[in-house]
Amino acid sequence: MAGWLLILALLLLGGGLAVMGDRLGTRIGKARLSFFRMRPRRTAMVFTAITGSLISALSFTVLITVNDRWRRGLFELGRIERSLQTTREDLNTTRKALESVQEALVTSQETLMDAERNRAQAEARVQELREYTGTLQVQTQELQQTIHVLDGQRQQLWNEQALLTETVRRRDQQLDALQEQINSQVNMLHGLRRSVTALRRGDVTISRNEPLAMAKVVLPRSDDSKVAINSLLNRANQVAYERLLPGQTPTRQIIYIPTSEVERIATALQDNEAWIVIIRSANNVFLGENFLLAFADMRPSRQLLAAGQVLASVIVEEDERSLEAVNQRLSLLLATARNRADRLGSLNGQVMLDNEALTALVQDLVGRTTPRAALEAFSMEDGETGDPLRLGVRWLNSPLGDAPDPDHG
Repeated sequence: MAGWLLILALLLLGGGLAVMGDRLGTRIGKARLSFFRMRPRRTAMVFTAITGSLISALSFTVLITVNDRWRRGLFELGRIERSLQTTREDLNTTRKALESVQEALVTSQETLMDAERNRAQAEARVQELREYTGTLQVQTQELQQTIHVLDGQRQQLWNEQALLTETVRRRDQQLDALQEQINSQVNMLHGLRRSVTALRRGDVTISRNEPLAMAKVVLPRSDDSKVAINSLLNRANQVAYERLLPGQTPTRQIIYIPTSEVERIATALQDNEAWIVIIRSANNVFLGENFLLAFADMRPSRQLLAAGQVLASVIVEEDERSLEAVNQRLSLLLATARNRADRLGSLNGQVMLDNEALTALVQDLVGRTTPRAALEAFSMEDGETGDPLRLGVRWLNSPLGDAPDPDHG
């Protein structure tokens, strides 16, 4: 609407100015005015042209004053055209970019569709892998349990292997020890054979483990131990000389005892207790030999027997009235008593008897009137480990008296 009003205003203004110019030219022509020494007619034409120019200038002035677009179009047309050209070029570039983008979009859409399909396939694959992973986890747990069981079995096998190795090692040691024992037994057997042969010939004078000297030792002072040991060894050396080299004067030591044995004896004697020390032969020794290997047998001295303690008993049967039969029964009684004392710990092999009383008892048993006779062997006194065994024999059902003498022997 504003454009039509502007056109109408320009038409009215141009018409008014045309009328004014025409009248101005007519008046100038009638007045015969001259401008710049021109003829009046030319002057009128110049003013008429000036009026037309004013109409055009005024029209342009109104247009550029009222309408900003016309003003920019009149004065900035070249720049606008250049900008338009640039814009068109940019538009073409943009269109080309748009086409490229559209093509890329199509490609992207296709790629997206492919990616969607791949994703669907991947999701399906992932689901399969999850299921497979679950199966693998279950199998892994089963395998772990199996591995745990196998580890336990392997540890058990290792333990069994170690046990078997230890058993084999012990068996080898036992076999070695048995082999050594066998070798030792073979050597001992050879020695025994030689000893048996020597015994048959009567050449063995001192047998193995036979005591050579025995003493009960109680030391008030520890520094007396060497004196006591030397005294005991000298006694044993004297006995060995008398039995191996009879008739010769002891001039040197023929008994050899390890130093460790001597030290063991000395250490044991330092506790101020009573000890029974026995020097024994370590092997069989023949008559005429001048070397004897010995060792020490030590036992603590203690009371073994009490006075009146019964050690053995025997029955003399009715038909055993001869001297030989009675002596056999008495020998059995005394041997049993001796054996009982040995089992109790007696180390002294000497047995002391009242021979007169024993002879009288034998005569009474031979001439008895009772069918059977009960005899007992008993200890006559308190006895310790190293004391000789003093025995008495009594007849329990003796018809010779109402109360038999307990010391009868």
